[in-house]
Amino acid sequence: MEANNLDLKNDFLNKQAVLDNARIVLKQEFIGIDIIIDEIIDNVSSWFFLPDLQEKPVVVNLWGLTGVGKTSLVNRLVELIDFEDSFYRFDLGEKEGSFSFRDSLDELCENNDTSPVIIALDEIQHSRTVSGPMRQEIENDKNRMIWELIDSGRIQYVEWKRGLWSFEDLIYKLLHLLKAGVEVNRGIVVNNIELYCNEMHVSNEESKKLLFVPEDEYETIIEFAGEQLGLHLKKDVEKILFSFSADETIQFLQKVLKIGKRPSIKNFTKALIFVLGNLDEAYTMSNNFSADIDADEFNKLSKKITVPKIKKALQNRFRNEQIARLGNIHIIYPALNKLSYQKIIENELEKYAQSLTNTFNLKVIFDSSIHHVVYKEGVYPTQGVRPIFTSIHQVLKSKISFFYSEIFLKALDADSLYFSVANKSLVCDYRKEQKTVYSTQKEITTTLEDVRQNQRDDLQAITAVHESGHTVLSITLMHTIPDVVYSITTDADNQGFVYSSFAWKYISRKELIPRVAMMLGGYVAEEIIFGKENLTSGASSDIEKATEFLSAMFKNNGMGKTPIKYGIPILEEYKSYHNYENVEEEIKSAIDDAKLLAEKTLKSEQKLLLSLSDFLSDNRMLRKNDIKRIVTETMSNNVDFIENGDFLFYREHLKKQIENCQISKSAELHFENVISLNKKYKD
Repeated sequence: MEANNLDLKNDFLNKQAVLDNARIVLKQEFIGIDIIIDEIIDNVSSWFFLPDLQEKPVVVNLWGLTGVGKTSLVNRLVELIDFEDSFYRFDLGEKEGSFSFRDSLDELCENNDTSPVIIALDEIQHSRTVSGPMRQEIENDKNRMIWELIDSGRIQYVEWKRGLWSFEDLIYKLLHLLKAGVEVNRGIVVNNIELYCNEMHVSNEESKKLLFVPEDEYETIIEFAGEQLGLHLKKDVEKILFSFSADETIQFLQKVLKIGKRPSIKNFTKALIFVLGNLDEAYTMSNNFSADIDADEFNKLSKKITVPKIKKALQNRFRNEQIARLGNIHIIYPALNKLSYQKIIENELEKYAQSLTNTFNLKVIFDSSIHHVVYKEGVYPTQGVRPIFTSIHQVLKSKISFFYSEIFLKALDADSLYFSVANKSLVCDYRKEQKTVYSTQKEITTTLEDVRQNQRDDLQAITAVHESGHTVLSITLMHTIPDVVYSITTDADNQGFVYSSFAWKYISRKELIPRVAMMLGGYVAEEIIFGKENLTSGASSDIEKATEFLSAMFKNNGMGKTPIKYGIPILEEYKSYHNYENVEEEIKSAIDDAKLLAEKTLKSEQKLLLSLSDFLSDNRMLRKNDIKRIVTETMSNNVDFIENGDFLFYREHLKKQIENCQISKSAELHFENVISLNKKYKD
């Protein structure tokens, strides 16, 4: 007993050391996701320590934007805990071919060992089972089996065993030999021996008995049905065949064939299953490919994604019972912040510098200017870290051979190479004892930097006025200073944009018109500054957003005169109201009111509008602090900016109402025991 306890203790301590090491290494190699790594390690620990106690697989869901390292992290964890030989990854985006789930499943199911395995179901968003607004079921779902695997760990697997066809041919041939007059006694051919030998391609040796079922087939019988029929050795098969008549032998062989064709139950209850996916429905900002988005702001937005939001997003792709099978371990990756990107770039450049140092025996140093260029060229917050690696290649690696060739061509005596970026060129200083002995440079491609250059042309002037219109109305009507305003961007579809993050988390009726006025601010600003006849087509997306916003508010959210849900007159929308005429007049009226409000406000703050436009017509961007400075210098009226949106009105108003009604504490306690008759409508 003591020996067993000692073994158990040592096993636990060894496994704990392995997990602790994995946690440390992962945090060193994967930057900016320490919390994610802690969650993953904590959730796999029970499986790692006590897999034999599992009755179902442990399912860990990892959700995040592309390029945040979900797959890489799982692969590295598998290596660190020494499970590479028991790891199976399925790409659910592959529907056909050797890499599809159905074909890859063969490799997993060939493993007859019941010991723990790790299974990664990658790109699960491509394995949707419902589609469209009515959540219609997908026909011919090729990955249907994954849901059984996730739920119970047991799947029915139809395995086409090698030799099945030839065994079926054997039965067919033996049956016809019997019809042709071959006679059998206790497994031995006793009549029409020559016919049997000719058809079966065997020789008749007088000293040996001629077996009706060739001995070569005994292994096949054991493989196909040995476990089910209790046959484990060749002598077991021989014994049973020697007890049968010819007809009984055929019946026995047909039974073996039937068992061989039968699907087997594969048991993966001891598995750890990682489900990995990108959910655009949850990460709604993922469609913005702009490199001008602030990584910190994007990180902040991504942290607002919760498990309920993930489950809601999953409903667009999967049936409710399938979502339930995924369980409640949902680990949500945030977008990387600026510091994380900088650290990743630093690590990659350090590794590359060390590799070059080891290869050429010359110390390599990369100046911070290279870090800066790689960040500006390589960081697209919605696309993760992958663009960084290509930017490092474009800025640095594609040029490195040129600089090393110079050493040999010019017979340079140097002990270190110092790389920096200046004037859109990669510069290398060849140093000896910290003194530069030679210097050369090579022009680099800075695609985004070229796009970001101020043009100071008509287009930048139009954009400056347009975005300044949005900015002024954000300040005056929504009491919010934008975080950033751009008049030139790297986005092919947007010349400029304004980003305002409102401090409150809801939309009230009183802010509908001001919010729409802000959306129309660019259109109205152009009209005021340039005149109606010089309006441009750049406001189309703003007009579309304003119309869609009011349509959603009035038709779905009860913000119109009548709180009713509208829908198009089709069978699936039979529970909605279909007469749009009145509500669309309300939308038109609200658009008119919002435009008038925008005009009135921008004309009263025209000095501020022109000051912002002037700056943005010469400079590609304005940040919050600079906007605040211009506001202080030029705005005609003081505005109380909203910094904390948690206590603007509702709670204080509620408490005053309660105080006015003099509701006692005992009444409050009584409320806890009241069952709402309207509960079914609230659900």
